[in-house]
Amino acid sequence: MEIVTLNLSTTVSTSATLTGYIQTPSKEMPGKTQRPAILIAPGGGYTMVSDREAEPVALAYASRGFQTFVMRYSVLPAMWPAPLLEAAEAVHQIRAHAADWYLAPDQVAMLGFSAGGHLAAALSTLAAAPFLADQGYQAADIRPNALLLGYAVVSLKATVTSKSRSAGRLAAGLQNPEMAQLPLLKEAAELPQQVTAATPPTFLWATATDETVPVKNSLVFAEALAAAHVPFALHVFPQGEHGLSLANSLTEGQQGNTVRPTVTPWLGLSAQWLQLTFPGAGIVV
Repeated sequence: MEIVTLNLSTTVSTSATLTGYIQTPSKEMPGKTQRPAILIAPGGGYTMVSDREAEPVALAYASRGFQTFVMRYSVLPAMWPAPLLEAAEAVHQIRAHAADWYLAPDQVAMLGFSAGGHLAAALSTLAAAPFLADQGYQAADIRPNALLLGYAVVSLKATVTSKSRSAGRLAAGLQNPEMAQLPLLKEAAELPQQVTAATPPTFLWATATDETVPVKNSLVFAEALAAAHVPFALHVFPQGEHGLSLANSLTEGQQGNTVRPTVTPWLGLSAQWLQLTFPGAGIVV
């Protein structure tokens, strides 16, 4: 395995990074010269980027046959649309290096957790926005081929009464006359309303007892996908706190309440779903 790191420079930021865990071909394993890819956007309320939702998740998907990437995007005091442009640049770089990194450019998934899920959903639904075109990005180049959302923030209305830092940041932006003029901020506050038939197939998972990002976020996004006839899978587990990541001992948090054996199946379920979404990709389920 080769580990590569790129800086993600945009017109408004230069500090984001993309780290790739690249499995190089071997004559002992024929047919593995072009793997599917997955870009991971960890959560952190747009105030930090969680380590628990970064490398452990990347390595878990690497073991299932993916070329995996972790994006460490800009957080406070950097403001929107810096993270969105960085996400667009990350997908652009992954596809631009498809030959070098032994991946299939038409099998690029994006997985986001919590605020990272908001970012992944924003890129997936706003890829064709004129603002991004003005920045030189074409929708077909930056839109993921599949979207995976773990306890993601997608709707300010569905989240504003909770403890979510990312929802609080969006709310503050919309209430500040200067920040409200930032590109695509209003659209980003209600991503289900931005879903169209062009939105990629989506896998959603959440827990019914999440007090930070209410499960309603996943439900309203799934409803929007259904209305737009976009294929999706939705898994709601009956119990579990916010920020579970893999929900096993590898990603146990400081609070000691993020090991949930009843939730760990989400990873295998996502691999099964990706196998159906990317047929013939050699994904291990």
